[in-house]
Amino acid sequence: MHCHTAPALGIMVWGGIGYHSRTPLVRIAGTLNTQRYILVVLEPVVFHYLQGLATAIFQQNNARPHVACIIQRFFVNHPIELLPWPACSPDLSLTENMWPMVAQQLTHITPPAAKPDPFWQRVEAALSPVSQEHIQSLFESMPRRVEAVISNNGGYSGY
Repeated sequence: MHCHTAPALGIMVWGGIGYHSRTPLVRIAGTLNTQRYILVVLEPVVFHYLQGLATAIFQQNNARPHVACIIQRFFVNHPIELLPWPACSPDLSLTENMWPMVAQQLTHITPPAAKPDPFWQRVEAALSPVSQEHIQSLFESMPRRVEAVISNNGGYSGY
């Protein structure tokens, strides 16, 4: 058994999934703020990814950088349809189901990465085995998720 006693290494990662494809992962330097969200995620990744799809609805949660006025203006100025997001509904986030699988994969890699670059490479490697079929099953669970959230008056639904 490996015991890691040093402070945990962390990096901020953004990734998007679609029924038939996924975006590249984006490594975010520092804290995600509105400018960084536009410059590193929305303009170079999201906008171009969604342009390649016949129909798409973009889903993001209510994190502060996602709901700022400048971000809302970005979506008005670009033809991107947003999924309305209830105040507290992590149960509706499909990507939230992906990160525990990545974390599980990372626990099997020893020794732990001591620097951000090797850790980033391990995160990318841990996400790649997630099959598109698994992602499709997450999308297919959305009607059940929405129904469960509505049944629980917006509260925790078990997803």
